[in-house]
Amino acid sequence: MTLFSKCSRAAAVAAILTATLTANTAHAQQSYPMTCRGGGTLSIRNDGGNGVRIRFQPGDGAATQGLSPGQCTWSDRALRPGEPTVICDNSASAAKYVSLLVQSNQYAIVQVFNDGQGCMQVTRVGP
Repeated sequence: MTLFSKCSRAAAVAAILTATLTANTAHAQQSYPMTCRGGGTLSIRNDGGNGVRIRFQPGDGAATQGLSPGQCTWSDRALRPGEPTVICDNSASAAKYVSLLVQSNQYAIVQVFNDGQGCMQVTRVGP
């Protein structure tokens, strides 16, 4: 085996491991409960695939302090400046709560993490 083929094989293994570790890191992210109240200026859009993007207004405080229609917030605090105001869900679980969010008297709780790319990524539905 030549030095070139050994290097090529090592590079291929490194590329596969990097992709695998990156995928596992996304699944291992710590998620936190975010409560949303439907209605208001909240917008729900199909992302062109099986997922949805939900744009919301940040609540003024923790969810226990109440939400106006179209707002979402953390259970224990308000969103910080720079935290995304878009929830992204690429799973079939979106059907469990999206229909609630068109009504201003309905609430949904989703577990999310900041994916660093402008989305609060949903990991599961419920508290």
